Amino acid sequence: MSTNLRERRRRQTARDIQMAAVNVSLRCGYDHTTTEAIAAEAGISTRTFFNYYNNKQAAILGEAVQLDAARAGWFIESDDKIIDDLAKLLGQGLKEDPLDRAVLRKIIAVIDANPTLQDLFRTRVDETSVSVSGLLEARLGSDLALESRLLAELSTHALTEAVKMWVVDDTMTIDNITVLIAAKLRSVGTLLCQSGAQPE
Repeated sequence: MSTNLRERRRRQTARDIQMAAVNVSLRCGYDHTTTEAIAAEAGISTRTFFNYYNNKQAAILGEAVQLDAARAGWFIESDDKIIDDLAKLLGQGLKEDPLDRAVLRKIIAVIDANPTLQDLFRTRVDETSVSVSGLLEARLGSDLALESRLLAELSTHALTEAVKMWVVDDTMTIDNITVLIAAKLRSVGTLLCQSGAQPE
């Protein structure tokens, strides 16, 4: 079996477990959701569950977005505008591992109903921000480390908001998420350069 096929199957199993975790949580309530119930829903053993996730919280959130070496190298070496490259960097991962709008709606419903999951989700976003910050610092230089962290936090929050908009707007495509990230970053840049209050 090729590495790519094996990886696709692994990702699909991880998604199946995540969907099972979300469905059990919606049906039984988060507090009554157990790893045993999730495994039974997914049609796997509890042992297999723990090969993919450490606990039910991780299963509900799913696997973290990974910035692979190829994308990292491209971003660091690129001479294009940073705003466009940031949007492409974050958006490309969504295109390579496409989101399911209906599934994501369910996941958000479970997260919104549970403060513990909300905290874990924010931690997940922060981890992505740290990864992006490292790439920005590698591209811009260590003397711009603070600026790299600020820009990384802004871009990852723009990604989160763009995905939330995509979830509720059936007319949006995955490509629109990338466009929206870039637009929000440009909007903030414009605001920072303006003086005085904005007209009402």
